[in-house]
Amino acid sequence: MIQKENSFGTFDQEINAFFKDAHHFACLINTCLYQGQEIVKPENLMLVDPKIQAYTRDVLMLWNGRYGSYYLGIENQLIENYPMPYHILQYDCLVYKDQMDILEKEHRKKKDLRSSEEFLSGIKASDRLIPCITIVIYYGTRPWQYHFEMKDLFDVKDMSSLIDFKMNLIEVHSDTHRYKDKELDLVFSMTKDILNANFNTIRNKYKQGIPKQVALVIASMAKDEELYQQIKEEEKEVIVMCESLDRMREKAISEGIILGRRDGLIQGKTEGIQIGRIQGESEGLQKGRIQGKEEGVLTVLKSLLKKGISDSYILEITGVSSELLMKAKQGLN
Repeated sequence: MIQKENSFGTFDQEINAFFKDAHHFACLINTCLYQGQEIVKPENLMLVDPKIQAYTRDVLMLWNGRYGSYYLGIENQLIENYPMPYHILQYDCLVYKDQMDILEKEHRKKKDLRSSEEFLSGIKASDRLIPCITIVIYYGTRPWQYHFEMKDLFDVKDMSSLIDFKMNLIEVHSDTHRYKDKELDLVFSMTKDILNANFNTIRNKYKQGIPKQVALVIASMAKDEELYQQIKEEEKEVIVMCESLDRMREKAISEGIILGRRDGLIQGKTEGIQIGRIQGESEGLQKGRIQGKEEGVLTVLKSLLKKGISDSYILEITGVSSELLMKAKQGLN
């Protein structure tokens, strides 16, 4: 099983590899920045070294197309990062600094600066930089709550004179875009359903087989270690996701029952917590709730959390409130 401390890094690698495909990347940019018009062509994209100065971008492409040359970047966020507008501004500025350093170095080598203004500037007035546009893709289960632009990080009354910077943000859990690239559309729509625990929708909608690599990307976006590992261990190269989800849910229910009984006996605080319906429509921990045995409920929730099962699965399997799940999480710290 993937170690918890390493899982986000593994998820990042899977997602980055998916977006390094020029067709996926171009479709994302066209849909989110150009209202679905096919402005960015895959053949006009070139993957470039994502390391700029001391920082490494998730994915960085150079686009030579209709409007000139642009750097286009993607940053993946599995959890909300409060200073994200600052980080994106920093990343983009480093792209510009890197270009400025190259221009200045070339002029020093050529010794072609003539006027006092050129010597002061280190470049010529005719020199141009390649602009950089970055999209942040957020895979959290909750809405992004804080800091969408730089001014959100300030605490002043008058912001009218400030030059603001707003990041381009896609929240997958509430994304309403439809993508022309079939794999990209499938990845975003299924991830959205998993993040929102729409398991009945998944069963009814996604009965077709999908490539294993695409399934791994979906599990990575959903931050689901159990599902990721299950797909990784599959020998087949075509995965039926509704079957994989059902098997994972059944395993979680089974383990929850076993762990609940064991821990309940040890603590003597629960009398047969029932993790309900095998069809996945679980009323979960019903007896525990009715009898007010919150300690026993928390015990099972903690056991499931320790197994690396995601919040959305636990909420679906057990039927508990998000507040009680948060209390169980706090009890682990």
